[in-house]
Amino acid sequence: MKKTVKYFLFFLLSLLLIFIGIGILNSSKIKKGALNFTNDWQGKIININGENIRYIQEGKGKDVLLIHGTPGSIEDWNPLINKLKNNYRVTVFDRLGNGFSTANNYKYTLSENTNFVTTFINKLNLSDVVIVGHSYGGSIATKLATQKNDKIKSFVVIASPLYQFNNSFDHKLLASPLIGKGIAILIAKFAAKPMIETGLKKAFGEEISSGFLKTRIQLWSQSKVLYTTSNERKNYEDDLLESSKNYKNITKKITFFVGLKDNKNIIEDFNQTKKDIKQAQNISFNDVSHYIQFEKTNEILTIVEEHLNQN
Repeated sequence: MKKTVKYFLFFLLSLLLIFIGIGILNSSKIKKGALNFTNDWQGKIININGENIRYIQEGKGKDVLLIHGTPGSIEDWNPLINKLKNNYRVTVFDRLGNGFSTANNYKYTLSENTNFVTTFINKLNLSDVVIVGHSYGGSIATKLATQKNDKIKSFVVIASPLYQFNNSFDHKLLASPLIGKGIAILIAKFAAKPMIETGLKKAFGEEISSGFLKTRIQLWSQSKVLYTTSNERKNYEDDLLESSKNYKNITKKITFFVGLKDNKNIIEDFNQTKKDIKQAQNISFNDVSHYIQFEKTNEILTIVEEHLNQN
C-alpha cells in the first residue's frame, strides 16, 4: 500500500513538473499568442504601455467604442461596425490577451481593464464617447460608469455579469500560475476546438455559421486566450463584488440589454440593476441568448444612436 502511494505521488509530481516545463518553454505563446497578424485579418497594431493592441477605427463623426467579452475579439462587433461606420467614428480593439493583442504584463482584473480603456481613449483622442460593452466588456463599461471621466458620454451594456459569477474548477486550475500555462498549451493543441464549438452553440442557442465558428476557433484556441479567459474568470466574482458597491454612484445615461435565454445569473443581475440604478434603461428580448448584437443588431443600433445623439 505504501509503495502504491509512493508511486502515485511520484506520478503527480512528474505530471506537475511536465506542466510547469511546458509552460516555461512556451511562455511567449501565453504573452504574445500563437497567430501571426497578416493582411487576412482586419485592423492594425498600436503599442500602448508595452502591449501590442490590435484595433480598427472606421467612419467619421461622433465617437463610439466597442468592448468585447472573454474570450472575444474585434470580430464580435462586425454587425454593429458595418452599420455604425456610415455615420459615426467607431473604434474597436482586441482586449489584452485576446485576439492579436499581447498580455506581457496583464493582471487579468476589471480594474486593469478600466485603466487600459481610459489610456486607450486618450491615446486615440476619443471624446464624448459612447461605450458599448458585451459580456465581460459590459462589466468593464459598468465599472467605468462608476468613475468620473469627462471624455465618456454614456454606456450600453449587453448580456453582462454585474453582481455575480460562478467560476468552474477547470478555469481555476487553468489559471494556476504554476501549471496553468502548461495546461493551456496542451488544451490549445488537443481539446480547444470542441470546447469552443460547444460553448458557442450554448451561447447562441441556434445554428452557428461555419465562417463565424472557424474564426473563433482560430482566435480563441490560442493558449494565450485560454489562459487569459481562465484568469479573468478566476478574478471575476471578487471584481464584480467590488464594482457593484459603487453602482449607486452612476449618474450618466446607461442602458442594459439581456436575452431571456441567457444564463440565469446574467438575467438576475439585469433585474437587480432596475433596483440599484434608478435612471437605467433596461431592455430584454424573449427569444435571444448571449450574443444579442448578432441577433438583434438593429435594436442595439437604435439605442446606441440614441446615446450618440442625445444632448
